[in-house]
Amino acid sequence: MEMVWRREGAPVGCRLWKTVLLLFLWKVSDNQAGAAGSGPGGGPDFSQPRFSSSLPTYLPVQCQLNGADSAFFLREANQEVMRNGSLSSRTEPFFLHQLEPGIVAPQSLPSVNCSYGNLSIEQSIPVELLQGPPPHVLLTTNQVTLNWKVKGQVVVPRVGSTRPWIQVLFYLVGRRWDEPDPPPPSLLPCVRAVAIRDTSEAAPSAGCRLVGPSGICVVRLEIPPAWFTPPQVRKRPPEVTLPSVDVYYSIIPVEGAGQECPDVVNEPWRGQSANIGPLGALGLGLGGQWSPLVDGGLQDMQKAGSVVMTIGPVSAKGERLRLDENVEVLVPPSPVRLGKTVAFGIYMKTDSNTEQFTLRVWFQSGINFLAVKPSNLVAWEIKQEMAPGSSSLAVMCQRKASSTAERLESPSYEVMQLDFEVDNVINLVPTQTLHWNVEYPAGTQTTSRQTEKVSHLYISNADIQGIVPLAEDTEVVNTAILTGRRIAVPIKLVTVETDGQVREVDDSVTCTSTDVDVVKVSPNCDQVLVNGKEMRGRQSLAVNFTYLHLSAQLQLTVWVPKLPLQIDVSDTELSQVKGWRVPIITNKRPTRDSEDDEDDERKGKGCTLQYQYALVRVLTHFVAEPSDPGGEMVYMLGADWQADITHLVLDQLKVEDPRIARLIDGRILIGRDLGITTIQVLSPLSDSILAEKTVTVLDDKVTITDLGVQLVASLSLSMTASPGNYQAIQLTTTATDLLHTHKQEAVISAWIQYSDGSVTPLDIYDPKDFLLSAVSLDESVISITNQEQHWPIVLAEGDGQGPLVRVEMVISETCQKSKRKSVLASGVGNVLVKFGAKSEGKRCDGKRWTGGWRRNGQQH
Repeated sequence: MEMVWRREGAPVGCRLWKTVLLLFLWKVSDNQAGAAGSGPGGGPDFSQPRFSSSLPTYLPVQCQLNGADSAFFLREANQEVMRNGSLSSRTEPFFLHQLEPGIVAPQSLPSVNCSYGNLSIEQSIPVELLQGPPPHVLLTTNQVTLNWKVKGQVVVPRVGSTRPWIQVLFYLVGRRWDEPDPPPPSLLPCVRAVAIRDTSEAAPSAGCRLVGPSGICVVRLEIPPAWFTPPQVRKRPPEVTLPSVDVYYSIIPVEGAGQECPDVVNEPWRGQSANIGPLGALGLGLGGQWSPLVDGGLQDMQKAGSVVMTIGPVSAKGERLRLDENVEVLVPPSPVRLGKTVAFGIYMKTDSNTEQFTLRVWFQSGINFLAVKPSNLVAWEIKQEMAPGSSSLAVMCQRKASSTAERLESPSYEVMQLDFEVDNVINLVPTQTLHWNVEYPAGTQTTSRQTEKVSHLYISNADIQGIVPLAEDTEVVNTAILTGRRIAVPIKLVTVETDGQVREVDDSVTCTSTDVDVVKVSPNCDQVLVNGKEMRGRQSLAVNFTYLHLSAQLQLTVWVPKLPLQIDVSDTELSQVKGWRVPIITNKRPTRDSEDDEDDERKGKGCTLQYQYALVRVLTHFVAEPSDPGGEMVYMLGADWQADITHLVLDQLKVEDPRIARLIDGRILIGRDLGITTIQVLSPLSDSILAEKTVTVLDDKVTITDLGVQLVASLSLSMTASPGNYQAIQLTTTATDLLHTHKQEAVISAWIQYSDGSVTPLDIYDPKDFLLSAVSLDESVISITNQEQHWPIVLAEGDGQGPLVRVEMVISETCQKSKRKSVLASGVGNVLVKFGAKSEGKRCDGKRWTGGWRRNGQQH
């Protein structure tokens, strides 16, 4: 009977096929002789055969990232088939989000471990790939600085002409605070800040060097007096508005053996017409490259914030504390220096008819009452009562008869001042609390005791300009939605004094998130956190902090997995495989055999047809709402890049109807019976479904059409920066079929292709359901060790090369119907044995071997 072979639906007769085959072999021979299709360096191209399928095929190695607390393998849209079409290699990009503490080059770098069968290889990630995206803190370094960034924040967003300077605090973000050692000083860069009112004019600039465990420094920008000159407009002074000032900064590496900041750090900014010189004209900005700081230079700088300019002093205003409908207390502004005197003003409403009241005050040890100073002796008679050493005071006030007709235009007027002195004790409690109460005589309209009111006096021994919240990282990846495990980022608050001193706050701090559906704060304000109940992300989300009289904001970006998640299944329609009989599992419902299984012999009665397997993974984008309302969703890694989060949701990955299909280890889908069901990812915190994918188990039968064979003598790894994403690292694992020592072993990797076009690595199937055997086609070159329940091992015997390993896939012995083996598929694998050759090379002589496919005993 004439055999007909089909490719892409076109039948080819045997004679025509023989002609095509002869032409093909002649072409191969010509390529061998002429070294056509050369690879890199002009050598021969030893690319491996590919499936005639549009689906990706690859070396089925299992790779694991070590030394990272948070990392993801990635999928780039439309690139998997382009990168993975050879059985001899596998290319996977990955993203390192957070490394484990204690990662120091070169002693302990994160690594990648890849394994196949009994072969494995581990390799450290090159340190140059562990320095994160630009702008780098240094131009070149052999140290791990992944995720390190320099963040700048304006200390006080309002500057007056009496204190004409802007302070900017810079600190290191992205480095773990639980690292056992502080950052080496050589890794901490310099920063240059510029205050820009108009890019065409000269502007104040200054620099500093990051220092200390947190990498902190403060820049002080002196504002020219001319910037406080109001424009020539016909407005009253209170209505005059001065132009705001924007603060930008660039990162500048240290230089020289002394690791000093270059002169450019403190060079003046001369605007667009600047000619700063060969060193002064360069700065390291967003592009991570040296760029001219001319034409404004802002395209290569980062913004630290904006400052409002005012004429006159910018001082804290007193707070009005209303005690009741008649009396108010004007609380003096904070902070108050040790040993200073403060005055509390007591005010009466102008329209009040109160004739008599008693004001009672209770205060803490640390402040002392000095005196009552009447402000309106014409209208009020004032007496005080206070026992010596007491911490309470009573002041009786009686309106004078002569003042009953006196009325003022203002809504209230001052009756008296109460003067207190702050102790000059360094360890004084920084927040002093005073309790206030007003009492009226019996028989008057207001006789009931009023609710006690509280005011605070904040004490400081330093001239604090402002506070700045510092975060270990300003980006939060909310995987708690997937795992139910809380994610927390450490926070600390620091004060910045007039002289630039920075001190960490140990006292009580208050804080609030502006959107608890995005991020929350811990009760003592030392963490921002997500617990999985949040369902939204946001760019530039503000968290408010308050200490003493001061307030500040921390800007965060929170990334969340985009819902619904995507469940990727390599084959969503699973069929029975014709001719492939497997033992029936006792708790498995029997299914129908194929039509050609009519003669059920004794051995086959406990068997049923095998269903196809499929690979499963769960993918998502990490996204955030834009800072500007109404804008498009922002992607952490870009819209074309999805993170493989299967390892995070394994416990929540289920098949809705396990009678139809089931999952093994959350990654392999097995058909069980006819029907339609869904794979679901369930929320760990609620009954909601985070993802759903429909799969069908069909009544159709498929056949195995191809068996691809690859010999694996050793593995090699290579890692490079991804050309498509500066945040990703591209990992390529390559197998070599070169055996260079006597009795060196090689294992077999195989893929099967079905008549429905699907392809699957053979090693995902249960090894008890089939037998893989191999035969040496030249025993002087290789020998084979076949073993039950294990795949064959190839051993090197002598120099030689070619398609010398024939591999057969047969059904398990339990399900054999006769003594003749039921061969499901066979294939041929290439091998190269050259004793003394280096294992890095895949070929050692300029010859190229094709082939590796067999169907029903025929090589293709």
